[in-house]
Amino acid sequence: MIALKDTYENRKREIEKFIELMFFLEKKEIMPDEEELSFDDFFYTGNNKITLSYQELINILKSNVSLMLYNIIEYTVSGLIDCIYDEIRMQKLSYRDVNDSIRRLWRETILKAARDPNANFNTFIRKNEEIIEKVLCNKTLDIHARESLPAGNLDGVSIKETFESHGIKIKTDSQNFRPDILGSIKENRNNLAHGAVSFVEAVRNDSIKDFEKYVKFISSFLEELIDTVGEYLKTERFKIKK
Repeated sequence: MIALKDTYENRKREIEKFIELMFFLEKKEIMPDEEELSFDDFFYTGNNKITLSYQELINILKSNVSLMLYNIIEYTVSGLIDCIYDEIRMQKLSYRDVNDSIRRLWRETILKAARDPNANFNTFIRKNEEIIEKVLCNKTLDIHARESLPAGNLDGVSIKETFESHGIKIKTDSQNFRPDILGSIKENRNNLAHGAVSFVEAVRNDSIKDFEKYVKFISSFLEELIDTVGEYLKTERFKIKK
C-alpha cells in the first residue's frame, strides 16, 4: 500500500504540472530579458516555423491530460485490488478463509475461460474440477487484478461494482464521487485509444479550467478510495467472519 501511495502521488504531481504548463501556454507569452513575446512570435521566429496552431497544441495537451487521468484511475483501482489479493496470498488464505464476496469473485475468475465462445463443455468441466480441488485441498487463493477488472472500462459504475464485488462499499454520497466526470474520462480514453477521434478534436470543448476541476475531483475521489481500502485491509474484512 505504501508503494502504491508513493506512485499515486508522483503521477498526481505529473498531471498537476501538466495543467500548470497549459495555463502558462494559455497566456501566450514568455518574458526573456523582461520583454514579452507572444505565443505566435515564440513558435514562428526565423526559419524554425511549425504549422501547429496555438489552439491545436492546447487541444493535444488536453487530450494527453485526459489519458493521464484515466491511467491514474486505472493504476489506483487495479493497485488497490491487488493489495487485497497480496494480503490473501501473504496470509495463505484458502477459500474457506475469505468472505463470501471474494469466494464468488474467485469462482467467476476461474470460470471465465468457460465463457469463451471457443470453449466447450469439457472446458467447463475442467474448470469446475479445478475449483473443487482447490477448495477441498485448502489451497491459497491466487487472484490478480487483471483477471477481475473490466480492462479499459473503468468509470463510476464499474468502479463501484468492482469494489462491491469484494465486499467494499465506496462513498457514493461523497461530493468527490462524480460518475459524470469518470464516465467522460473513460469515454475520451477509449475514443483516443481506438483512434475514433483525433487528439486535436477529442476534448476541444473542455477548457483548461475544466481539466483543473477534473483533476481536483478525481484525485480527491481516489484518495478517499485509498483510505477506504486501507481501513478494509486493516480490519481484515476480506476474511470470513468466525
